[in-house]
Amino acid sequence: MVYSISKFLLRVMLGLWFGLRVDGAANEPAAGPVVVVSNHLSDLDPLIVGAALKRRVGFMAKQELFRVPGVRWWISACGAFPVRRGEPDRQALRTALRLLERGGALVMVPEGTRGTTRELRPPEPGAALLALRTGATVLPVAVLGSDEVMPRGTHRIRRAAIRLRIGEPIPVPPPGAARARGRRDREQIDALGRRFMGEIGQLLALPHARHRGGAPV
Repeated sequence: MVYSISKFLLRVMLGLWFGLRVDGAANEPAAGPVVVVSNHLSDLDPLIVGAALKRRVGFMAKQELFRVPGVRWWISACGAFPVRRGEPDRQALRTALRLLERGGALVMVPEGTRGTTRELRPPEPGAALLALRTGATVLPVAVLGSDEVMPRGTHRIRRAAIRLRIGEPIPVPPPGAARARGRRDREQIDALGRRFMGEIGQLLALPHARHRGGAPV
């Protein structure tokens, strides 16, 4: 109930105040495990992605947010779970694996933290690792304009247009299939990470004229 109400309110606010439009909505898989990978320039990005997607999604959120009682209650009710940044977090990994093994969708920011420029950084291994371990489809998405609405280092909200572009799903072999062909885990992780970051980069670079058909949320 909290998730549904929060998502509805976010969709309304983002649509009315920031003109949020979604391109490529038909690319979102209707069922099955999905790892949604997004660029990250603003604290608003996970909220934008979660509000724009049709499916219910889970999130990894920095552990610091769960130290604030009111915030902890709300983000937990909306499907977030804590992750320690800058170090391996086995509990967060287990939680993510359970979600995907149940056929759920998980939103991740492979860059790990917000960027200071719009240039994409190399991905952390977590998103590719989870997709390869579970066979989850990878769905690249790109958020545009969120850094103008709430830039890094500020909590002020500015009026600017926000757009979400959803790329084509990237299929992942069933767990163990790639390993049976003799490829090492690290090579698979790196290759998948390069592929989906390349897809995000292409989505960010698409001119408006080539991405028609966006729908308001």
